[in-house]
Amino acid sequence: MLERSIDRVTRTPALGPGFGGDRHKAALVIAPGDLRATDPFFLMADDNITLGGSFGESHPHAGLETVTFMLNGTMEDTGGRLEEGDVEWMTAGSGIVHSENATVSSGMRLLQLWVILPEAHRNMSPRVQILRRAEMPVHAEPGVLATVYSGKSGEATAPTVNAAPITLVDIRLEPRASFASHLPASQNAFVVVIDGEVEAGATGERLAQDTVGWSASIGGGESLLMLRAGDSGARLLLYAGQPQNIPVVAKGPFIAGSHEELARYYSEYRAGKFPRAGTMRPVPSADSRASD
Repeated sequence: MLERSIDRVTRTPALGPGFGGDRHKAALVIAPGDLRATDPFFLMADDNITLGGSFGESHPHAGLETVTFMLNGTMEDTGGRLEEGDVEWMTAGSGIVHSENATVSSGMRLLQLWVILPEAHRNMSPRVQILRRAEMPVHAEPGVLATVYSGKSGEATAPTVNAAPITLVDIRLEPRASFASHLPASQNAFVVVIDGEVEAGATGERLAQDTVGWSASIGGGESLLMLRAGDSGARLLLYAGQPQNIPVVAKGPFIAGSHEELARYYSEYRAGKFPRAGTMRPVPSADSRASD
């Protein structure tokens, strides 16, 4: 089996002002502009809130998927509530509006990833999947706990429906524990270190907290990415996805295949033709909210 290496390492910049005023700090874990190297991943933002309250305004997306991982705290809007460890997997497709009346808790932190859709699915009907940590399959072995949100790890296979093959695994390693993560060799992969330190890949590239290690596709068949925690253990998120190798045009919250398609997204949004994400999943009852 082919063993992967870490081809390049990037560091998440220091948090800076976000769109939510002084209590909101943010940074780009993946900056847009180099899709040839990150395909199918377009960008990833790290959003941090110091004081709870309203969070942004309702806004549209089209031509992409957003994958929102709640690292800390909670976020709630008209469509439901995300707790720590939950993931919202939103396929915007032909267009959707979300984050209506969103509120967040103090200390909230989330990572939001934008994934380009395959050309044949770019204008599919939108959908929202809420992936609850407690309901996700888990792969466990000595010193390793891997929660699978998309794709598979060992015998653990997530129920997530993907427009394009995507792997997302939350991996927790005890001190000096090792884990061999199996991935399709054709996929581009990256590791985000949340806590601790790991040695990754065939050459044992050292990845510390707030660094991202990239492993490019290496052909067909299966591959493995070796991970070994440092003396204090580690937590990391592993993402992998099939490169789409298609030209895209991006502006604001939309990713399109042409400027004409981009203009159509803006026109349909302004005409009120995008459905609202809040209608696509059940709203928590008053009783369940009161018990939180």
